[in-house]
Amino acid sequence: MPLISLPERVLCLITALDPGEDSGSLLATVRSAVRGGVNMVQVRAPELERTAFFNLAAEVMESVGDDAVVIINNRVDVALAVDAGGVQLGERGPAVNAARRMGGDEWQIGRSVHSVEGAVKAQADQADFLLLGTLFETNSHPGQRGDGLDLVRQVGETVNLPIIGTGGINLERAREVMAAGAKGVAISSAILSADDPEQAAAELKQEIENA
Repeated sequence: MPLISLPERVLCLITALDPGEDSGSLLATVRSAVRGGVNMVQVRAPELERTAFFNLAAEVMESVGDDAVVIINNRVDVALAVDAGGVQLGERGPAVNAARRMGGDEWQIGRSVHSVEGAVKAQADQADFLLLGTLFETNSHPGQRGDGLDLVRQVGETVNLPIIGTGGINLERAREVMAAGAKGVAISSAILSADDPEQAAAELKQEIENA
């Protein structure tokens, strides 16, 4: 496998699929979003059982092709099986060094963190990038205050890893996250729930490019 590299500015789409839900609509949205400018897709569907999750990951890989980096949430075995570009590991998920042994130096390995301390540990563990947040309040965590842009600045001043901000990021907030020092943003509902995912992705891509 050739060395996988992060895009210069990352627009990552995080997928969502419930058990029993047909993947066809999600795959169509992913394809549209990639046409619009999404350059990384994180396959995430924690409620799916193993076979269904494997099938979704394989379908996303086939749909995206070489047009975006595909990373798999937490499931190192699935990432290997579908020949993904890497994995996104939860803060309490699999160890970075274990994933590296399995995937090799070609993989991009991200660690989800929520604090400066978590970022420092991820760098010591030799993660390739950070998924940082939740930065803003989200529908999935109503009433829970986000960590805010100060966390992006603090982490950026402390570690040298690329930061991808996540959590409640929409078109208006994307440029702010980039201006605070992030290399990119990870989006879910702002694209998945859009009437036109391709246009939504294109507008978000323009915002992060102009930041």
